[in-house]
Amino acid sequence: MNSATAATSNLVYRLVLFALNSTTGLITVQRPLDREETAIHKLTVQASDGSSSPARATITINVTDVNDNAPNIDLRYIISPTNGTVMLSEKDPINTKIALITVSDKDTDVNGKVICFIEKDVPFHLKAVYDNQYLLETSALLDYEGTKEYIFKIVASDSGKPSLNQTALVRVRLEDENDNPPIFTQPVIELAVMENNQRDMFLTTISATDEDSGRNAEIVYQLGPNASFFDLDRKTGVLTASRVFDREEQERFLFTVTARDNGTRALQILCVRESA
Repeated sequence: MNSATAATSNLVYRLVLFALNSTTGLITVQRPLDREETAIHKLTVQASDGSSSPARATITINVTDVNDNAPNIDLRYIISPTNGTVMLSEKDPINTKIALITVSDKDTDVNGKVICFIEKDVPFHLKAVYDNQYLLETSALLDYEGTKEYIFKIVASDSGKPSLNQTALVRVRLEDENDNPPIFTQPVIELAVMENNQRDMFLTTISATDEDSGRNAEIVYQLGPNASFFDLDRKTGVLTASRVFDREEQERFLFTVTARDNGTRALQILCVRESA
């Protein structure tokens, strides 16, 4: 007997998933079956009464599906995220494409039929591309001043009973555009000022606001023409007298002030009336 024959003679064979009662012929399951690994098992059973011609039969075992696998979500971004967050601009158009989503399920039939939806009411939608693919797009114009960030879940749910689901978290942050001009708190100001005043006398503070953020909301003020008797702090809006008023020389001053932000758009006109 060579070494190969000796090694073979020590082998012991047995059924792992199934057991056969040699007397009754009853086949039983020895351990849990997984249809996703093997859907069909074929066994050959031999029956013998001691004669030289035993009978053989092939047993085919079909494993029925149980809804034991949750759907899978594969989210591939079209707009590359920064630290897990997609950056969008206020000026991005409707139907801006954010990501391609593919869903799958290892189960079969209704257990493997998957629907996909967005969990919250947000200005985004899923556009079906194929049976198992969707495009995540914007469904409305976005407004930074209304909502700066969106965090929502995409849900994939199968049709089993009970159904199983999987979620993917999406974060979208808006970048501010300079789409709001400054607005004066008082579009028209009328002041009464005594003559023979001191130079640099405080008259009023002109104020404007801007709904944008950052540099887009930084406001500078500028005097219009016919305002040589006045000084205006460009940053604070403080208006002071630069000369001494004389009612007999000039009774009324009418001029404008412009408020301009540091973005690309400017502004609003303020009419200021000064009486001396």
